[in-house]
Amino acid sequence: MTSKPSSNGGQKGCKRRTVSATPEYKVGPGRPPREYQFKPGQSGNPKGAKRKPPSLLPDLKRLFEQALSEKVTLKQGEKQRTLTMAEAGVKQLVAQFAKGDRHARRDVFAYAEMLGIDLIASHRKAIEEALASDHRAILNAYVARQTQVTALSKHSPVFAPPELHDDDSPDKDSCA
Repeated sequence: MTSKPSSNGGQKGCKRRTVSATPEYKVGPGRPPREYQFKPGQSGNPKGAKRKPPSLLPDLKRLFEQALSEKVTLKQGEKQRTLTMAEAGVKQLVAQFAKGDRHARRDVFAYAEMLGIDLIASHRKAIEEALASDHRAILNAYVARQTQVTALSKHSPVFAPPELHDDDSPDKDSCA
């Protein structure tokens, strides 16, 4: 058997090498030849992305803070008091809460919770005095029933006592 000389100059298994200026740079996927790369300062997207409109949030925040810190003169009886709008707004919210406004009640409780204010702490004694002993007994019975219902609902259903059952049985004909 005779071997034929290869087309690459008679050397088996040798690849032809090209000489480049920088031997460490390899051309391949994502690596275009240097002559086709973007020049420094040149963008691949000359028009560029569209600019986002500036946010209104900082301006609105600044305006809101300015409006809340403005001074207003309120008349209380014959006296005049100068308050900030924020102070006047809080006082008005609390006054609406005291009148029984349900929306003001929701807001006052939400703000109190966010700010860590215990609304009942300073009025606990007045609330306890307002509850007569019979009211307290009713409340205690209700709490006991609720705890029993949660305990029983996990175990077995609750049935009505026999004296509350209907006298009619499903077997009897009501049309006589």
